[in-house]
This record gives sequence, C-alpha cells and structure tokens, in this order.
Amino acid sequence: MGFGSARLTWLVRRLRRMYWQEVPYRLGMLGRTVAQSKGFFTARRVPPDASDAAWGRPWCHPPKSADGCAELFSSADRILAGDLQVFDQPVTMKDGVPDWNADPVTGARIGRTFGPLIDFRHVGDGIDIKYLWEVNRHLWWLPLAQCYALTGRRVYLDRLELLLESWLMECPYALGANWSSPVEHGVRLINWSLVWHLVGGHASPMFEGDKGSRLRRNWLDSIFQHMRFVSDNYSRYSSANNHLVGEAAGVFVAGHTWDRWSSTRGLRTEAKAILEKEALRQFSEDGVNLEQATGYHKFCLQFLWSALLAARANADEFSDTFCARMRSASTFLAALTDSRGAVPAIGDSDDAEVWRFDGASAFEGFRFLLALAAIAFQQDAVCTKAIKVAHAHWDQVAWLLPDAARPIHRDSDASLPTRFVQGGYVILGSRLHELDEFRVVFDCGPLGINKIAGHGHADALSVLVSRCGYPLLVDSGTYCYNAAPELRRYFRGTRAHNSLVVDGVDQSVYGASFLWLRDVDVCIHDSDDPRVVHASHDGYTRLPDSVVHHRRLTLAGDGMGVLVEDWLRCEASHDVELLWHISPDASVRQVGNDWFVVSAGAAVRIRFGNDCRATLTRGQETPPQGWVSTRFYERIAAAVLSVRVRVEANALLTTEIRAVEPPAEDPLV
Repeated sequence: MGFGSARLTWLVRRLRRMYWQEVPYRLGMLGRTVAQSKGFFTARRVPPDASDAAWGRPWCHPPKSADGCAELFSSADRILAGDLQVFDQPVTMKDGVPDWNADPVTGARIGRTFGPLIDFRHVGDGIDIKYLWEVNRHLWWLPLAQCYALTGRRVYLDRLELLLESWLMECPYALGANWSSPVEHGVRLINWSLVWHLVGGHASPMFEGDKGSRLRRNWLDSIFQHMRFVSDNYSRYSSANNHLVGEAAGVFVAGHTWDRWSSTRGLRTEAKAILEKEALRQFSEDGVNLEQATGYHKFCLQFLWSALLAARANADEFSDTFCARMRSASTFLAALTDSRGAVPAIGDSDDAEVWRFDGASAFEGFRFLLALAAIAFQQDAVCTKAIKVAHAHWDQVAWLLPDAARPIHRDSDASLPTRFVQGGYVILGSRLHELDEFRVVFDCGPLGINKIAGHGHADALSVLVSRCGYPLLVDSGTYCYNAAPELRRYFRGTRAHNSLVVDGVDQSVYGASFLWLRDVDVCIHDSDDPRVVHASHDGYTRLPDSVVHHRRLTLAGDGMGVLVEDWLRCEASHDVELLWHISPDASVRQVGNDWFVVSAGAAVRIRFGNDCRATLTRGQETPPQGWVSTRFYERIAAAVLSVRVRVEANALLTTEIRAVEPPAEDPLV
C-alpha cells in the first residue's frame, strides 16, 4: 500500500470516529489553515502594547539556599559543555546550539514550510518527530535559568541568550515542524514563562542595551504569535485530550506572564474557561484521568498545576470545583503509588514532562506531583504518603511554593481510597502503602476518551501485582508511537496485557497508532464484600457469537493472595489465551505445576486451575510477544506466561496468585 492509499485509509477511519459536529468544524479549520498559508488571518503582524500593558507576577522563585542543588548545577554544566540528550539520543550541538529544525537521530533537516500543513506523522523515512519536538520544548533551558537565579553567574544567562536568539531566528512564525502542533507551543510557553521569571523578567540583564532590547522585543513578538497560533488551532472534539489542556494552560500562563496586548486578554479568559471545563471532563470525580493512561495523568496534572500557580500569583483564582478535582486527581495518584514510590505504567506514556526541576536525571514527575500536592493541599492521607515516598522532593517543590510549610506526620484516621469506580480502578491487598505491602491493581475502566481513545490500550480487566514495592506482574508499556508500526500495535493490544484474549483478536478494532474503531465499555458489578471486585467488558460482543468477558478478583482472607476467576457469557465455545506478563527485573521458576515470580526477594506463586498448563515466551519477534517497555523507545525481553484453552460458555478459569517466600534452589527458567 503506497503512502497515498495509506493516508486515505487513515482519513476514512478517522472520519468514522468523529462526532458529527466535528466534520464542519474540521472543514472550517482546513479553510482557515489554507487561508493563513496564503497570508490571510495570520498573527504575523504583532499589535502595539496596550496602554495599560503589565508584567505578570512570578509563579516560580529561587529557594533561599542552593543546598541540595548539586544535580541541578551538574545538569546546567553539561548543557554548557554541549551535552544534551533526548530519549538517550545525543543531540549534536554546534557552538552550544542545536539545529532546531533537524531530526536529532538522522540529522535530516525538516523544511521550513507552513507548519500547520506539515504531516508530522510522515515527515520522512526513519524520522520520528518526537525527538525534534522534545528538543524544542525547552525544558532543558530551565536548569540554566535556575542556576542563574541561584548564583547570578553570567555564563548561564549568556547561554540562554544565545539559545533564545538562535531559536527565534531559525523558527519564525508558522514555519517548520515547530509550528505544526499547538500542544508543543503550550509546553514551550510554560517553560519560557519559568525562564523569564528566573532570569529577572523584563528587567533581566539579558535585555540591557540596544541588542538586549531587540531580543526582548523579538521574544515578545514570538510569544504573541505562540498564543495566537494555539488559540487558532485548539484541539477540539475527538482530539480534545491532554493536548487541549496543555494548549489552554500555555495560553493562560503566557497571558498572565506577558499581559501586553488587549487581544490576548480575551484569549486568556477563553483559556481559563477551557481549563475549568476540561479538568472536570478529562478527570473523573474520583480523580482518574479518563485517557486511561497514567503517564498522561501526570502530564495533564502538570499543565493544571502550571495554570493554578500562575493564577494564584496573579489573583485570578480558579473555581473551588476545579481545585477539588485537582485534589481528587492527587488522591488517586497517591493511592496508585506503591510503597517504594513507583506508579504502574498503564496506557500510553512517552515519558513527557511539562517541566523538570533539579535536573533531568534527578527529576521524578510522579513523586514531584505527590510532594507538590501534599504541600499545597495538606490532605492528611496524601501528606502521609508523600512523607513516605516523596519527601526527597521537598526542595524541588520549593521552586514553586517557597514559603509553604512542609507536611509533618500527624495522627489521623484518614486513609487513601482503594475503589475508583467512576474512573475504573480498584486496588486490593494487604498493608497497602507500607514497605511490606501486597498490592493488586485491577484496571476496569473504559478504553479511553473521545471515541478515538488515542492513548488508551485494549487492556480491560488487566491485573497488576507487586510485593514490597517490587513489580512482579506488569503492564508491557508503550515503547514507541510512530517509529515501529507493528510494535506500536502490539504494545497497545490485548496480548500485551494481563487479560484474556478471545479468538485471537484485540478487545477493540485497531485503526492506527492513536485510533481505535470501537468503544469498549466496562461494568463494575456491585459486591457487598470489600474483598471482592467483579467486572465485565463488552469488547468481544462484535464477534459472530457475542461474548462478554467477566473477571472476578477475591482477596484471600489474610490479604496475601488473590483468586482471579474468568468466564465468558456467550452461546458457543471459544479459543482463549490467558496472559501474565512478568517484570523484566524478575526471574521465573517452575516447580511442578506452580510458577514462582521473584524480584529482590519478593515473590508470588501462580497456580492455574482447570488442569491448565502454561507456556513461557520471552522476546519473540514474530509475532511480537514477551516484551516490556519501561522507558520510551526502549524494550526489554521479558517472560510472559500464556495459557491457551478452548472454553465453553460460563466455564470458569481460575488463577491463584499468592505472596510467598521465594524457592531457594529451583532452576531459573
């Protein structure tokens, strides 16, 4: 299939998943984009400053002391030395500046054509646009600004000046890949705002003299054009996911940081209204991000925090409902975090951060958000969890909340919830949030959001298990978005998750890298027993013999094991495959018919009922199976246990998973 026919197929599939109101909207957007490419309705001409133009109050502040900032200085010094990496890929720097329009992997330059007309999914053979975008988000500028704010050393400011001057020259308004996706502008505006405040704002020494004055004017012009570009191209309807939140957050933060133009005040008001609406639409009332992807739960929360902190600094508070939803999202994050501070990889993740404090290698976004929420909201249960696993991030949070009191341990009966029925997660286990916990996470949410479920995986009723904070039965992760289509399809599919595959097909119909063609709805059934959770999904009702998959989890009386029961509501018999993916850090041992999964002295025993026999696969290329991706663009061969059997309607398959002491002498499989 050639590129033209592949593109046409994608467009037809995409149209099938659009809301009916979206079609005329998209046509209108296309018409405006074409008109702008011809020079009409653009932001090329920047209006003069308003008569009451103002500079916003900062929402980021240097801490009172540089103690504990060694990693931050190390990160900044590496940048000064020309050492920059994205996704572990070295970025070539010439005289301290990268080629802003070149793919860091291949070195191929992407032409400076009209940005919105660039098909960034297909910019050239072997090119994944995410590498270029990551360089141009400018998160890596922040350590330079932080070190300047702490020391006043001109070497950091001079490098920022060089980078900014180069970027503005090489990335003019609306030209090139850096003007092709508005969420990139949102991230960049937020980082520009942080850098602006930390280098001294409009009175920074960077802007001294005629040259500095021209640099400031050119930067402000680009900021205005960024705000207009985003507001002209908001991600609406079926594309309204974390992108829309990031776009609106960028415009809102910029609107307060640089309150220079009468027209952008309306854009700021519009952005705030979008954020108020999307916080409630994209996060369930019990705090789950409805993209069903933990990486985007973090990403979205970072956008909302940026907006909230900028609003508070400039007396433009968000509603109580908005703040309540952020508290719920923080509570869910705390509940999902295991006893060692890790959050399971569920759904898509590209390792994205909106900002990084204290250097890239020392920054852990989930723990930072937990520490930030604990200090800002002072919720007892969240504070208790943050003190256990995120206290090392207090100093990083001080950049955003310099005067806030750090949480202290307090006697409280408050505990973190375990059932998030609206969002679709249930947590079972024993001694949860203690170092010796036995933890089971049951994913019983829908496929995703906005019909296309762009970042959701076909993982309904998947079960994750950890012991003492060590992952044992895991989600396979993401690996990539556009670089390897076959692997992208595998990692999103049902066979990459701890669920049940019926007749060899995914729970939904795969359409493209960010497109599912059929909804999957999950029902959580009522139970009077808190040790029991029962859910079902309708993903297989599309089969000739309609199938509803049911799964019931029952926690053992001592809390140290779980019984997993699977059955199908159907008329005929079906071939099923029951899968259990094992952490790449764990070893697998077979003793008789039992399987032991061991990691760092923590272990579980897996015992299959119904006289079922499991086979073990690791690192299979064709078809892909037995892979786990713990980082974007990285995959590791890992064991997966598979039970293949033909079952009749309502026949019960059982799997017992129990925390045990690891066997001492059995051979490693």
